[in-house]
Amino acid sequence: MSTPQPTPELSIRDVLQQIDRRLSLIETDVRENKAKIDSLAAEIRREFNGKFNLVIGLVITTWLSVMCTLLFKL
Repeated sequence: MSTPQPTPELSIRDVLQQIDRRLSLIETDVRENKAKIDSLAAEIRREFNGKFNLVIGLVITTWLSVMCTLLFKL
């Protein structure tokens, strides 16, 4: 039976360096996710603006058609 090897004690500095490294990794992940979300939000905004313009154009065209029909039938 072998004797267990003593584990080295971690100093406060070592622990704080590990925490700092892990926090920096988390910050990097958050920045990457924020960039992805921002690009998706911009894409959704462009798509919505395009569809909104289409709907407004259809409403104006329909209104003009109805007004012209009423005007020429009188």
